[in-house]
Amino acid sequence: MQSILIDLNSQKDMSFLLEFVKRMGYKSRILTDEEKEDMGLLKAMKEGRKGQYVSRETVMKKLDKWL
Repeated sequence: MQSILIDLNSQKDMSFLLEFVKRMGYKSRILTDEEKEDMGLLKAMKEGRKGQYVSRETVMKKLDKWL
């Protein structure tokens, strides 16, 4: 399944597109600003996972050196 995300500026355009999509037999839903932000954060986290796992103990030792 593929998705399309479209940012709209007017309620009229949104209503038109939602009705069009419905008539074409596709599903649609409106994302809240929070849901869009969550998607962006998830994407950033996935892209940031490039190295190996670091244990909590290792992180805490490094932080202790800075404090």
